[in-house]
Amino acid sequence: MASDSNPPPPDVGSSSLGFRPEGDVVATLRYEPSGRCVTEVVDRIRADLEALAGVAHRYAGTEGEREMLHHVRSRLPEGHPSRIEGFVAYTSPSMVLGIHALALLISGVLGLWWPLEASVACGLVTASLVLEGSERFSLLRRLLLKSASYNLVWRSQVPNALGTLVISAPLDRPRWRLSRPGWLVRPLRLVVVSAGVVTVLVTLRALAEPWGRPSQGMYAVALLVLATTVALGMVAHRRASRAVGGASGCAALLELNRRFCDAPPPDLDIWMVFTGCSYAYQNGMHAFLAMRGGRLAEPVFVLALADPGKAPLQAIVSEGPLWPEHHRSTGPALVERLRWAGVDIPSIDTAGATDARAALQWGYRSLALSGGSAPTRAEDTLRAVEVAEALCRLYAEDLHHVPELRPALRGLLEPPVGEGVGPVGEGVGPVGEGVGPVGEGVGPVGEGVPEPVQLAPERTSPLVS
Repeated sequence: MASDSNPPPPDVGSSSLGFRPEGDVVATLRYEPSGRCVTEVVDRIRADLEALAGVAHRYAGTEGEREMLHHVRSRLPEGHPSRIEGFVAYTSPSMVLGIHALALLISGVLGLWWPLEASVACGLVTASLVLEGSERFSLLRRLLLKSASYNLVWRSQVPNALGTLVISAPLDRPRWRLSRPGWLVRPLRLVVVSAGVVTVLVTLRALAEPWGRPSQGMYAVALLVLATTVALGMVAHRRASRAVGGASGCAALLELNRRFCDAPPPDLDIWMVFTGCSYAYQNGMHAFLAMRGGRLAEPVFVLALADPGKAPLQAIVSEGPLWPEHHRSTGPALVERLRWAGVDIPSIDTAGATDARAALQWGYRSLALSGGSAPTRAEDTLRAVEVAEALCRLYAEDLHHVPELRPALRGLLEPPVGEGVGPVGEGVGPVGEGVGPVGEGVGPVGEGVPEPVQLAPERTSPLVS
């Protein structure tokens, strides 16, 4: 919720993506086709924040999340149809971790009588935890009951698109927030290590014959490690407050939608996705890419707005609860171009997960813009909008430069392989006998050798890794 004591916004001109190394970032990245003053834009964003933040209990798969979807849809510009797409998914990450902790506890107790069976059970739980952390596969989530959720999808389509831009913002908010100390970067690592310690010690207990004092001591240590881990998990997790998982992502995406309706980045298919279950395994983005991914014009760039209306604005270049998964170089390179223009946005690694991580797991180029720990403000949300718009227009600009670069690169390609002709063919090659680039009576490739095929310019960004 925006505060009533916000400082006045900066005085902003009306230049279209005119980068200057000096000045405020909002003034640097200003774009307002209607010529309105920035105060009207801030008031418009503040109105969105106040309307959307008032939706209570919008947890993944609940009525509150669906109410949020309809509130957002009612604030989209008229004349541009949107679509509601449903999916079914599991919506409680905390329950999954709780089941794993309970399984470890039960396995530890069973070790008093059946240590070998307990060690096997602990090993299976540890492997399941690792799979949960990677989010590549989860047997447990396949078996548990699921809930219905929905995405709100808006599209701007152009013929012969050079690429696709997908911008997302979460409709839901997390049930729990993590209050962790600075040294505990990834709490799930501690859980996995503790599960591994329990597994090893229970296995040693199973192999110890007879069960003497050393075995009893190892087993006591195993149970102590497990109890400590569960206690740390209970202390670290708190019920999420209203400040966590605010509505600034949706408000920023609504403002981007208004701007792109008037002046979209040229020659790009643009998708704006308000995702359900974003804080629950990014199920909304997974569902969108599973349904639409195969038909998106390549290259595809996904920009996630993960509550960016809190200072300071940050670019998430790697994320993941168990180990950092680095985004492909397209997004970080666009952020670096902003730094060249004097817009210094810090690049961070986070133990959380955003829609950009889901896109990364599907093989797409992605980036996330996230806020800090300050309260949500309309001015900070506007700053995030300006930065997001700049990234989108830089991406479109890079795609337009590809056809200019391609002819210069064709000379580096080898000629196509013909009959009896190859890079090291008999009597024919880069320096073949009687054959050369300008041989006697011989053309650029040689007598009887086909001319090189003129390749159509590929629609691939030079920023692609």
